[in-house]
Amino acid sequence: MPQQHSPAKTMSSDPEHNDRSKLARGLNNRKLLDLVREAVLLVDLSGEIVFWNQGAEQLYGWNANEALGQSPLELLQTELPRPLAQIHNILRKERCWDAELKQTTRKGIRITVASRWALWRDDSGTPLGHFQLDSDITRRKQAEQELRVLSGRLLTIRDEERRRWARELHDSVGQLLVGVTMNLSMLEQQLDPTPLKMKFMDECTRLTNEALREIRTISYLLHPPMLDEVGLASALRWYVNGFSDRSQIKVKLEIPEALGRYRLELEIAVFRIVQEALSNVHRHSKSETAQITLIESPRHLRLKVEDRGRGMSLPIPGLEKDDANMPGVGISGIRERVRQLGGQMQIRSGEWGTALEVFFPAESSSEAASSEAAGA
Repeated sequence: MPQQHSPAKTMSSDPEHNDRSKLARGLNNRKLLDLVREAVLLVDLSGEIVFWNQGAEQLYGWNANEALGQSPLELLQTELPRPLAQIHNILRKERCWDAELKQTTRKGIRITVASRWALWRDDSGTPLGHFQLDSDITRRKQAEQELRVLSGRLLTIRDEERRRWARELHDSVGQLLVGVTMNLSMLEQQLDPTPLKMKFMDECTRLTNEALREIRTISYLLHPPMLDEVGLASALRWYVNGFSDRSQIKVKLEIPEALGRYRLELEIAVFRIVQEALSNVHRHSKSETAQITLIESPRHLRLKVEDRGRGMSLPIPGLEKDDANMPGVGISGIRERVRQLGGQMQIRSGEWGTALEVFFPAESSSEAASSEAAGA
């Protein structure tokens, strides 16, 4: 009785059948890739396009016949964040490589794509090139930029409102209390100096003076006038001394003796960050001490706020991803101020405490004035 061969063995022994199967699989794969909305490219080792799906045609404007055989980097005027050789090295070690790339369509429109590259290998594992999946995120990036501008505007409006309310409290309520104090003094001279009357007068005078001090403190906290008049160093010294008196937390302030003046936006940002950071130390860390260090360099202004409290949970969502929200209005506000001025922020925390470090590109007030004059 002749031996029966299985269908699988029969197909594998038929080269013509195997070629037809590979062709059928290839056609099916192409149909599937054409259903993908994103642009899908296949680039060989020489850097030329060997596959270009319908998603790529719709996104970029060239059809497959026009794109095949060309370099996608040259065709799309792609801006790579690192050299191509480095990307290829990453692909040999990692599953894929992700980046946001700037490209140009056939109509000359500059777009931003979220691009994912993966190594293309044959059945034996030999590299043949790379797959490239590009998704248009131009509108999302524009919306993010508009949101950043709006957030910056809201911060500016809040600072302007703080300044206005500080002035109103000082000039109106503060002056009214000064008037009350003067009237009490005149009334005291007209009253019979009986012990009971003098006790009440002294109490009224004491309460009025205390209210006046509180109004001035609140006004200065909303916007310290010395920040405009004499600069960041004096404003920080005043605030740190007052904070230590109110909270009983010992704060060490290290700033250059001859700290220069910077543009007002930067000085306000540093002051507000110190305010919020020390407020977090008082509310959350339970630390008995804190340290503030301000370091100048030719191109950067570095601020560091440290405590020796109980620390915080890390990583903080949103600290490194722009599209995530960080918990707490305070940290989120700090991050937004840093972003608006083109700076960087780092938070480290552990059993030893927490350290907030901020780097700002430095521009003195005179340099800022020169830049504005040149642009006018």
